Amino acid sequence: MNGMKKAIEQKPFLFFLIFTFAISWITGFPTVFVPGKFEGLSYLSSFGPALGALIVVCIVEGSDGIKRLIRSLFQWRVKFIWYLVVFLGPALTMVTAVTLHYVFTGIGLAQSFTEWMSAFPQHLLMIVSVFIFMMVGIWGEEVGWRGFALPKLQEKYHPLLASLILGAIWAIWHLPLFFIEGSQQAEQGMTFFFLATLGYSILYSWIYNGSGENLFMIWLLHSMNNATVSYTMLFFKPLIAEPVFSLAVLGLFDVLVILLTKSTLLYRGESKGIIYGS
Repeated sequence: MNGMKKAIEQKPFLFFLIFTFAISWITGFPTVFVPGKFEGLSYLSSFGPALGALIVVCIVEGSDGIKRLIRSLFQWRVKFIWYLVVFLGPALTMVTAVTLHYVFTGIGLAQSFTEWMSAFPQHLLMIVSVFIFMMVGIWGEEVGWRGFALPKLQEKYHPLLASLILGAIWAIWHLPLFFIEGSQQAEQGMTFFFLATLGYSILYSWIYNGSGENLFMIWLLHSMNNATVSYTMLFFKPLIAEPVFSLAVLGLFDVLVILLTKSTLLYRGESKGIIYGS
């Protein structure tokens, strides 16, 4: 036991990955092989990153570390600008992508603008409902990804590189979902999802760092982003079939953030490794 504890203390990030993928894939893959079964077990897979982080933190830091990690989920006091970014950013991304798609292809919304506006209250209710549903499970990801993994990576690598590494891990972690018919991942395809996850990872790091390493903001952002994507898949399927437009908009926002923050993504600490050259 002492040997395992020492190994985890020496390689906390590695063991976080081992625990995370083991928990998530063991609970996520059964429903792939037996469709319609084990759905409750599959839902538990979304909590793999949080459980992986909590196991490592418990062993390395004890109860104080657990309290710190959980407490970070509820630090709601932050500058109002970050709430605007979190709630309006995903919608702005999708609206810009839909507009760009229309300009280049001539294909608009499934409904006319008048029909869409008349149904707006129902649409808004749907988005809010999906957002609340996402909130229930998304924290199980973000306690691990941004609560544990990103700070560890940023201690070692430049924030931009750390974000790309985490984005790749984050995308691969979703692998079981690509084999479940009707899931966002199955609809979007592996290439699009992988590139989009890298792009989102950069923006999430920027918001996490800029808001004072506020995990609550990321919990809201991830939930809002998933709700917006679900809405877009329902009412504007061509954007999913031709993802180049949404990827272009996401890439543009990434470039703007990288340039405006001089690639630091507003990280306030000191990275020891690659790109900083120290």
